[in-house]
This record gives sequence, C-alpha cells and structure tokens, in this order.
Amino acid sequence: MVCRNESTSERISITFFRMRPLPSFMCSLPLTSLALRQPDVRRLALFFGVTYFVQGFADLSSGLTYQPIQYLLKEQLQLSAADAGGFWAIVGLGWTLKPLYGFLSDSVPFAGYRRKSYLILMALIGAFCWSVLTFSPFSYTTLLCALTLCAASLAFTDVMTDALMVETGRPLRLTGSFQAIQWGSLSFALILAQFFGGYLATYAAVQSVFLLAASFPLILMIVTLSLVREPPITGPQIAFADTLAALRHTTRTPMLWTSVVFLFLWNFSPSFGTPLLYYETDVLKFSKVFIGALGAITQVGSVLGAVLFLLYGRAIPLRRLLSVAVVLGVFSTLSFLGLVGPRSAVGLFFFSGMINQITHLAVLDLAARTCPVRAAGTVFALLMSTLNLGTSSGRIFGGWLYEFAGFPVLILISTLGTALCWLIIPFVREPHEE
Repeated sequence: MVCRNESTSERISITFFRMRPLPSFMCSLPLTSLALRQPDVRRLALFFGVTYFVQGFADLSSGLTYQPIQYLLKEQLQLSAADAGGFWAIVGLGWTLKPLYGFLSDSVPFAGYRRKSYLILMALIGAFCWSVLTFSPFSYTTLLCALTLCAASLAFTDVMTDALMVETGRPLRLTGSFQAIQWGSLSFALILAQFFGGYLATYAAVQSVFLLAASFPLILMIVTLSLVREPPITGPQIAFADTLAALRHTTRTPMLWTSVVFLFLWNFSPSFGTPLLYYETDVLKFSKVFIGALGAITQVGSVLGAVLFLLYGRAIPLRRLLSVAVVLGVFSTLSFLGLVGPRSAVGLFFFSGMINQITHLAVLDLAARTCPVRAAGTVFALLMSTLNLGTSSGRIFGGWLYEFAGFPVLILISTLGTALCWLIIPFVREPHEE
C-alpha cells in the first residue's frame, strides 16, 4: 500500500502489515464478524489490546502501583501532601514530551525501525528502573529518578502504539475499532488495578510490588516481538525533512484546526475531576471506600461502552458519529443534576462511564483520521496534548466556578460547553484515505 506526501510529491511505502482494505459494502458491518476474520487484523487487535491492558496496570497515576507508592511517600518517606504533589508533578513530566517522542520516531529510525525498536528499548528501560527500585535501598532521589524514567518510557510506548494504530488503521478504516479495543482493555485493567492495588498496599511489601511491576515492560517487549511485523527501513536513516514536510502540509489542512478546536472544547468540562470529588465528599458525605467503588463501577461502564463502539462505531459516518457523541455527552453531563445519594450515584457513574467511553472514542477517532500517515506519531501526540490541555483548563476553571457558583451551575455551564461542539461538526470532513 502506497501513499503520496502531497507537499514533497514523494511516494512513501507504508508496508507495516500486508492487509487489504475491506470492500466498501462490508465496512458498515460489525468488526467482529468481518474484519477480525482477517489474521493480520486479529494480530493487530491482540497487540493493541494487550499493550493497553498492560499500560493500565503499569500506569503510575491510577494503576497497580499507585496506592503502594502513595503510602510509601506518606508513611516511609514522611512527605507532606504538598511535597507528594510536587513529587508526582515531576514524575509526570515525561508525559508532556509526547510530541517530541513522536517526532523522534517519525524522523529518526532506531536500529532500522521507526516503531518496533523504540518499543523494545522503552520496555528494557522500564524493566531496568523497576528492578533498581526492587533491589536498591529507598531514598527520595532514587525513587524520583526511577519513577520519572518509568513514566517517560511508558509515555513513549503509548506514542509508538498510537502511531501504529494510525498507520495501520487509517487505510483499513479501523482506527475507531482499534481504539475501542485499546480503551476497553485499559478500562478492564483499571478495574482490576483499583481492587488489587489496595490489597497490595495493605498486605504486600513495596519491594514485591516493584518486582511485579518490572514484569509489565517485559510483557510489552514479548508482544512487540511476537505481533509487530515492521519491515526494516531502507535508504536514508534520518528523515527530518520528510517529517517536517508532512507536518507543514498538515498545518495547512482545515481539518487539523477543526479537530484542535473540537478536542479542546470537548474536554473543557469543568464539572468533573476535583469539583465532583469535593461535592461527593463535602456535600454528599461519601466515604473514600465508596468513592473508590464508584471509580470501579465507572470503569465497568467504560468497558461496555468500548464494546458497543467496537461493534457499531464503524457503521456510522464520522459527522453523524460526532453528532451522536455530542447528544450523549450533553445527556451524560446533565444527568449529574440527579446526583443526590448513593443509589443515584451507582446508576449515574455506570451509565456515565459507558456514555463517556463511547463519546471519548468518537473524538479519538476524529483525531486519528486527521493524522497524516507519514507523521502519525507527531500529529496524534500533538492532538492528544490539545485534549489534555482542555482537560487541565477545565479543571482549573471548574474549581474556581464550584467555589463561587455551586455544583448545579457548574453542571449547566459544562453542558453548554459540550453543546457548543455542535457548531463545529458542520466543518468536519472525512479525511482522504491514503
């Protein structure tokens, strides 16, 4: 399969996986009944699913090690809440460099590959850092440096996985289906991680937790070696000019800026995150245990939402899919006006998890379809940075608004922000499939 970079008129061979696009009359049918019959698609689906499942366990902000590390900081290192917050802020810096990781892999092949060799290298770095924590004496500096490298290697792995998803999914019109598999697997992993993380924090030595965590990168390395079939790069090894040309062409595409505005506005949802936690704790008087259980219930709904999107998302044209996402998003946000007690919370969090997963995947599909194959790692990472910026801005504004206006007004304003996305949908166009 061959695509043309319009800015350089250079024909670039994209032959990571030898698969034929599905016939047009088959593309409206469920992935599970047609596309997954192709061996290469099944292999890709398995790779994306296992990778995101392992990432869910390995994620430092919500995975299996989060609670044990939190108690290590609080009880053994005697850090205050402010100091612990600063510690996690430094650890998370690696995730802010995702566009740089994408540009590096797009432009500079490593050991003859653009994706596969980087995935293996990051797995080795992650396993080494967790092993250092397992067998070395604890200190603030050692813990900070090792965990920062672990987080950065996981962020780099995430960029490589998403780049492969775009490169292989766009020609087959399977970006949405692949992302449904990814995020469904991630949600399922988080359900297990929230349960077992508390158990490990209570009953297991932290060194045992670190040793267990060292196995996660090794699993990623094994599935990469087994399932990623990327041909070696031939010709010049450094391709900065090609990547920059693809980026320049993309920045002149109206679809990119439409996606940027849509992603920012969609994730600018000031009613959730910190304000919701304060409302649950201070007004509804929910216990920490019950709030944790609500998180698990939300992830169960997310798994169901991912399955529904996987089965039926491809049957809906992009603009109609985004319109459905906005309708569901408005309904989901407004429903939290009915959050008055434990019983309503269980139902709301379950259905909110399901609806938010469906809408989240629809928005991610928009981002994936916007990316040029030649610079998939860079552009998709930049779009995800826009998504994260919208989320962070919404949390800041939401905290301020909650203090001055209260939770019901916050819900209404958040609903209005989601509804404004309707104004952008008419400008969305189906990107040209290479």
